[in-house]
Amino acid sequence: MLQRSVAGVGRIYVGAILFAFVGVLALQACGDDDDDGDCECPGAGGTATTTTGTGGSTNGETVPLKEAKLNIEHNATDLDTGFQGFIDSEGWQRLDVTGPDGTVLTLEGKGELGALGLTELFFESVEPENAEVPIEEILATLPEGNYTIKGPTPDGGVTEGTALLTHDIPAGPVLMSPAEGETVPREGLVMTWEPVTETITGEPIDIIAYQLIVERDEEPHPHALSKHVMSVHVGPMTTSVSVPREFLEEQTNYAWEVLAIEESGNQTLSSGTFSTE
Repeated sequence: MLQRSVAGVGRIYVGAILFAFVGVLALQACGDDDDDGDCECPGAGGTATTTTGTGGSTNGETVPLKEAKLNIEHNATDLDTGFQGFIDSEGWQRLDVTGPDGTVLTLEGKGELGALGLTELFFESVEPENAEVPIEEILATLPEGNYTIKGPTPDGGVTEGTALLTHDIPAGPVLMSPAEGETVPREGLVMTWEPVTETITGEPIDIIAYQLIVERDEEPHPHALSKHVMSVHVGPMTTSVSVPREFLEEQTNYAWEVLAIEESGNQTLSSGTFSTE
């Protein structure tokens, strides 16, 4: 998993690792006429000419995607909203994402990378501030419903899955302790927050899990994907997690956040900062 942080505000994102090469992996939106998922908009291209590769299917059979997810992430601290997607498979050369309004995204490996095939992919949309682009306008970009994710595999077959998108967005967790900017001892640190029971519009909502992320507030390594981070998923009845002393360093700044995750996968985060003695 890949953690992404914004310095100074302690905002951390969690996603999957994607190995991509500039000019090799093409991401593009297609027109609404491609309802069958076979995107042919300019630049989408076809499958790679070489049909050897690993994973996927044989003899033209359809292999289900291992995972197909399309969710909304709302930041209750920075007040911005966007979309996230995650795909996992045995292998694919191109994937077309098609929803109620037609094909909205095409993902494609080119050249030798396309011939080899790709498996996992995590992507995010731009997340404009709600003051600049109201949430209603963001949600209109991708309407609620099922989104088919389908495309050819390196060995001539097809892989396919369906992702459900809803517009149910949890309210942000209220962070209780440590207080914003507080200096705390390394021993006995417990992160706590209040449970979430409503959407951002005040309607009842079922939270299926919380995720706590604690990360050292520093610039990421220019090459390594790993970071000094603790990430824990807990059940909906848990609203506190202890941080091991071994994870924390003396006189160090940390960012932390809690994500409330509802049953369709949409999540809202609240973030804060603290320092150690």
